[in-house]
Amino acid sequence: MRRGDVIWDRNEWRRAWKIALMRIDGAPPAVSGKIAFVHAIEMLDGAFIKGDAFEFQLGLVTILDCCHKAIQEGQCAQWWLD
Repeated sequence: MRRGDVIWDRNEWRRAWKIALMRIDGAPPAVSGKIAFVHAIEMLDGAFIKGDAFEFQLGLVTILDCCHKAIQEGQCAQWWLD
């Protein structure tokens, strides 16, 4: 898959933002303090502005990885399911 291969409609963008915001909202310092997490949020914003769904997916995967790693290391629990 290459940049530009992924085209999302309005509903797909809405769903992707919902997934991202579930993890961003209320993220504990063990996650929100990570440079990769902050950079990923910037990636989401930039990708959305450009309409670049591929870059947005990369940012989302980075956020998910930061969350998973912090939970796996016992630094926090899943906050988005509460």
